[in-house]
Amino acid sequence: MDALLESELLAALDHHDNLVRQCVAGELTFSEFCVSYDAFYGAYALDGHEHDLEGQALLTKLASRIAPHQAIAEDILSKVCADADATLDTYRRAGRFGSAEAVKKLKLVAAGLPGGEA
Repeated sequence: MDALLESELLAALDHHDNLVRQCVAGELTFSEFCVSYDAFYGAYALDGHEHDLEGQALLTKLASRIAPHQAIAEDILSKVCADADATLDTYRRAGRFGSAEAVKKLKLVAAGLPGGEA
């Protein structure tokens, strides 16, 4: 991966923070959010797996800014399913949920974003 620049990463974090805020405010549907947010955490390799020592140091420095996006990736986007499927027992037992529950979970994340308001 190319060198991770702090200014670019901060801009990307700000942009994706705003997408979260827009979704929980009803300015974006959950579907629109998913398209715009895409696979941010993985695309930027925010877990550090593709970065050199300098990039990993930057990720460590910005860990508190990255943490909400890790939660979105691991606790929300990886578990959301189609709304119709979310009503099925097999999906619920597997910990899956639909868009309404996903937005509720996003609201909790949004409350912890810089600025502190959803």
